[in-house]
Amino acid sequence: MDTTVLDIRLISREEYEMFVKDKDYNMFQHPRYLRFMEERGYQPRIYGGFQEGTLVIALIVRIDPLMRVFKSARSLREWVTDRPEDAALIKAFVNGLTPLLRQEGAVWLKLESGVEYQQRDADGEIVQGGFNNESYRQLLQSAGFHPEELWSDGLDMSRQARWVSVLDLVEREQPEDGMMHTSFFLQEQPGIRHKSVEEVFNGFSMKIPRHIREGMQDFIVVRELDTDELEIMHALEEASAQVHDFQAPDLETYRAWKHSFGEDCKVMASFLDTDRYRAYLDRELSQGQANLEKAQAELSEAPGSKKRKNKVNSVLEHMRPLEKRAKELDGLIEEYGTMIPLAAGLFIITPAETIYLFGGSRRSLSQFFGPYAVQFEMIRQSIERGALRYNFWGISGKFKPEEEGYGVYKYKKEFGAHVVEYAGEFTLILKPTAAKLIRQLNR
Repeated sequence: MDTTVLDIRLISREEYEMFVKDKDYNMFQHPRYLRFMEERGYQPRIYGGFQEGTLVIALIVRIDPLMRVFKSARSLREWVTDRPEDAALIKAFVNGLTPLLRQEGAVWLKLESGVEYQQRDADGEIVQGGFNNESYRQLLQSAGFHPEELWSDGLDMSRQARWVSVLDLVEREQPEDGMMHTSFFLQEQPGIRHKSVEEVFNGFSMKIPRHIREGMQDFIVVRELDTDELEIMHALEEASAQVHDFQAPDLETYRAWKHSFGEDCKVMASFLDTDRYRAYLDRELSQGQANLEKAQAELSEAPGSKKRKNKVNSVLEHMRPLEKRAKELDGLIEEYGTMIPLAAGLFIITPAETIYLFGGSRRSLSQFFGPYAVQFEMIRQSIERGALRYNFWGISGKFKPEEEGYGVYKYKKEFGAHVVEYAGEFTLILKPTAAKLIRQLNR
């Protein structure tokens, strides 16, 4: 028999911030996400569960209008607690939360889970002998939630990502069970070893290190954008959206993320510094010309030498793309300016992870490998601050080359990321009669 007794009530932002400061929490339970929701016109609430006067569980809930007459409650990912597997605690919290949400006028509570459902590898295959959290889905069901059908056919932009790619930045003696992380995982301890930048770099697929080296040359600059430079991020995301046929966020969305999350939102961009690039091309062409003259002189001494002819051809072959780039540079400057944006990404920082939420680049400038420079810089920063993982965010859940979304998944996989499958969406009916009516009207 469950004997857990909780006092459930609305709590202040200050109480919530104190509660989570030594814990891990996901992006959508981040204290600063409250400001983001308010700026976007949503009505957030923070509910806390107290046991013998101590706050032990808390949840951010969004209250939305529903069909003009009703209201809907939604939580993106779960509650923050050090006891995510405590069935009695979860049931007591849900039971106490239900009447409070009814008072808000909510017909139901939608919960999009942040608990991993079953362990998968880099290829999206279920790991034999790995964890399976069907028991967690059953726990939520026993607390009154109805598990919605697991969706797997591509990205659903009306929901948060159910499939993501995650790069582990630590090694653990004890494997994860897919449950929500707590402060235990954030502490330095023998059971958790943080990887070095070199170790993570060596875990990339063969071509990624080469692309990163290309993107980290002297003439490629990677830096954080100021708030008044977010138009750069927006333009690059729009460029990607046109190529890959998706709806890019508007400029105000980026501004809202940055304004709300402050230093926990980083917008990074890579640029081609054309002055440095011209100097690089001049050096390479000058050296190439010297090599060519030397090779031609050697050939003149032995005109029939096949080896010396091949050397001349090799030097010419090296110089041709450099000459082409030098000719194209003035056109690039005329079109984009002297500091040319190549790629950008918006990243959200939580205690345990870095989330790559948005990103864009210009395909026409892909030869400079700008996206790889941005990714590696943020991976490096994540390692330095002691993050546990680097979350590349949403993928389609399709893993075959002919399937939609495969290219995005493959790109993230090449960085050494594995597939994470969350437990799905759940609905807690608060007003059965109204819920039945709404579903009938929506048929």
